[in-house]
Amino acid sequence: MNKKTLIVLSAAIFFFALIWGCGRPLHKHFYVLNYTPDRFEDRRMGANNPYPVTIRLRPFEIERAYARPNIVFRENPFRLDFYPDHLWAVRPADMITDLIFNHFTTINIVENVTRRLDERAPDFELTGTVSAIEEFNSGDLWYAHLRISFVLTDFRTDRTVYSRVFSLTRPVPAKNPLSVVMVLSEIISFIASHLMKDIDKTLYEILMSNQEAPSNAR
Repeated sequence: MNKKTLIVLSAAIFFFALIWGCGRPLHKHFYVLNYTPDRFEDRRMGANNPYPVTIRLRPFEIERAYARPNIVFRENPFRLDFYPDHLWAVRPADMITDLIFNHFTTINIVENVTRRLDERAPDFELTGTVSAIEEFNSGDLWYAHLRISFVLTDFRTDRTVYSRVFSLTRPVPAKNPLSVVMVLSEIISFIASHLMKDIDKTLYEILMSNQEAPSNAR
């Protein structure tokens, strides 16, 4: 085999190897957010005394850049990138809605939490918007970042009784998407616990205000 034939054969082998490699299916990994709600026993009405109200939990919204199934990562504030093989198993906004609903039902802070409008109108409605859910790579350090806002409104009057924006960034112990998702789960657990404390305070103040109103009218 002469040198020219060897070069042609090597080029052909490289070409077919490249084609075969490019044609291999991409192995995809799917992730979910998950946590166990903390017990909330120091609430104002007592651990076994839920508020006599119904809260409707509307499906949360999400910014368009984060609505796709690909997990978002960024290396600077001006550019977003998307993993082709690391994907959310469920849309992030829907996952967080499910987690908040589960948190409500687990700690039993109100008598009823619903996700749809029934014949009987709810007393309050809770909405949420996910503004960012992402991995941030800063050189040797990786972070998980979640930004979400909540609004609680009086359903009858459409008056906002509570609103808050949570924006948390925490370091990730290992440089891989699984670690990012695990830290994001810790973040949403922290946020949900504080949301429940805020709602406890808000409903208690409303309840006290309603009880004082008739006596003041005398």
